[in-house]
Amino acid sequence: MNTAFKVGLFVIFISLITGYLIITFSGKEFGVETKEYYLYFDAVEGLSVGADVQVKGVKAGRVENIGLEGNKVKVEIRVRSDIPIYKDAKAYVRTLGLMGDKYIYIDTGHPETGLLESGAVIKQTKVYASTEEAFASATEVAKKIEKLVDNLNKAVEEGGLTDMIANIRELAYNANQLVVENRAGIKKAIDNIVIITEELRRTLPPLVARIDRVAQNLEAITGENRQDIRELIKNLKETSVALRDKTPQLLDEIREAAEAVKGTIGENRQDIKVAIQKIREASVKLDKILTQVAQGKGTLGKLVFDDGLYNTVDKGIKDFSKPFSVINKTKLDILMYAEKHTGNEDEKAGIAGKLSPGENSYIYVGLLTNSNGTVSKEEEIISDGTVKTTVKRDYGILFDVQYAHKILNIWDKSLWVRGGLKDSSGDVGVDLNLSRNLVLKADLYNFDRKYSYKNKEADKPQLDVGFTYRFNTNPLFIKFGGSDLLNSDIMGVYIGAGFMFRDDDIKYLLGGMPKP
Repeated sequence: MNTAFKVGLFVIFISLITGYLIITFSGKEFGVETKEYYLYFDAVEGLSVGADVQVKGVKAGRVENIGLEGNKVKVEIRVRSDIPIYKDAKAYVRTLGLMGDKYIYIDTGHPETGLLESGAVIKQTKVYASTEEAFASATEVAKKIEKLVDNLNKAVEEGGLTDMIANIRELAYNANQLVVENRAGIKKAIDNIVIITEELRRTLPPLVARIDRVAQNLEAITGENRQDIRELIKNLKETSVALRDKTPQLLDEIREAAEAVKGTIGENRQDIKVAIQKIREASVKLDKILTQVAQGKGTLGKLVFDDGLYNTVDKGIKDFSKPFSVINKTKLDILMYAEKHTGNEDEKAGIAGKLSPGENSYIYVGLLTNSNGTVSKEEEIISDGTVKTTVKRDYGILFDVQYAHKILNIWDKSLWVRGGLKDSSGDVGVDLNLSRNLVLKADLYNFDRKYSYKNKEADKPQLDVGFTYRFNTNPLFIKFGGSDLLNSDIMGVYIGAGFMFRDDDIKYLLGGMPKP
């Protein structure tokens, strides 16, 4: 073994020992995972980087860094990952022994608050007094005790303390005699105080609650009617001024009027007697007439006491009012619209009325034209063995007459079924009111189609499914959806728009028309 090899082994050995010592005294361990946390203090005199971090007296980490952040001292610590730190944890700077070494003590907190993530701040911190501060405080306390003892000695020497003790003894004796002589009264007073306390404990909370409610109500009333109260006070002031200014004049006018009445009565005394006599005679005659009416005599008596006449009149009035009651409850909506179908190339335009006698039904009546018309006749022409079909169409006015009834309510949605005529052919339909303005409609009609549109087959009924939406701020509505969904050759979409004047709109328009 040569010298160079020996030197190399020695250097490696010394390096391993040095590394071990550095790691040991630095507090770092290989293979041990740690979590970092941050603490903020006003001051940390004596705390240094590398100081211990203890949890319940057991070393759990070390101080990694100390620096200033604003007007606070920011301390970075690392704690072993297997030691849980919770969100309500507390950190203290404590002194170890009389030498004054500083370390961080961690109160880990309660598990129910949840774990504190690595990199977070432990918000609750405190610094305990150092050994120097404790000694300084003890020295100051000793000086105060020495001064107190000197004052006591001085008081004893001058006799003031002896007199004060004698006075205290005499006061205690007198107080004891007073208690002995008035024991029964004091006991009764104490019993009364207990009773009053219990009564107050029982009645005071409801009374306070009532006073609080009254105060809140008064505050609300005053706040809501502040302007009215001001107006009322103003009116009262004006009334007071008017009464003060006008009352003397009013009393003079009343006095003058009384004197005028007195003069008039004196001048017409005889005429007043005659008038009173005639009133008495008329009263006697009226009494006779009322007696005959009460006995059911005469025409007026029969009108008053004949139940048959009353029932006849009552029935007639009720029968007469029934049509008006129905009319008053009925709502009428007027619709004007146009729509375009892409598949069967149909274009429609019309006007309709929706009559709603109640909340659960309505009647729909409309007149419309469409570009496809209705089939009025089909002719078959046989020529040279070839069959040719000719379709004749009627492009006159078409009719919509349908009755709808609500069958189901689901929360704020309702389901309706309809039946009747659509485009002058049989129709069944369904309405699903999704909201006040949005309706999903489905119609199945034109059941008797046996013809085609421009060489496209259309031998199944027409099924249209789509939405109708009415705007809130104006009578405009739009409609769109799928058209002729059962016939693949002419299947398409439809889109339309129009105006819907509802019952209130019609009343407003009619009310705004000029009167002739």
